Amino acid sequence: MKLYYSPFACSLTQHILLCMSGLNYSVEKVDLKTKKTEHGANFYDINPEGQVPTLELDDGTILTENIAIAQYIADKATDAKLIAPVGKIERYQTLSWLSFVGTELHPAFLPLFKSDSESVKNAALIVLEKKLAHVEQHLTHRQFIATNSFTIADAYLYVVLNWLKYFKLTQVYPAIEQYVKHIETIPAVQQAVALESK
Repeated sequence: MKLYYSPFACSLTQHILLCMSGLNYSVEKVDLKTKKTEHGANFYDINPEGQVPTLELDDGTILTENIAIAQYIADKATDAKLIAPVGKIERYQTLSWLSFVGTELHPAFLPLFKSDSESVKNAALIVLEKKLAHVEQHLTHRQFIATNSFTIADAYLYVVLNWLKYFKLTQVYPAIEQYVKHIETIPAVQQAVALESK
């Protein structure tokens, strides 16, 4: 399978998970401005939405959307234990947090990245910090967000929390800071980050 990614975009989530998975895969960088891959392909021909992450399976099937691809990788790589089996409450706790990151936290960053209006950015920061307060409270005295071990929810949360370095926050989040530092000690996270830093 092949992951199409843009460095340090949300597709870093899947890159981390693939590094952990033990599955055979390759990666190809995408320039999201030109919609060209590093090998010169028109990315719209691969994913008509032109967005990462995009996962091309060995049979040519294309999977899109962060949450769906994360679950696919976890379910294919059962030995990596990136999500609990069907029927276990830990699976649904993981999916709950994965959904929170994908539908609440990630979108809260978009006006900060895309708007040129200071009033829009200030309003977005208020919304974002409410979401961060929820995460901060949950992470107090916890190493991982959903269960007692690293899951697909941690991969996505770590990537999104890394975007905080681009903005000046009004609050301090010590549990979040400790969490990010802890996740960064995981070898697969270091591997994915190093590859995307090239």
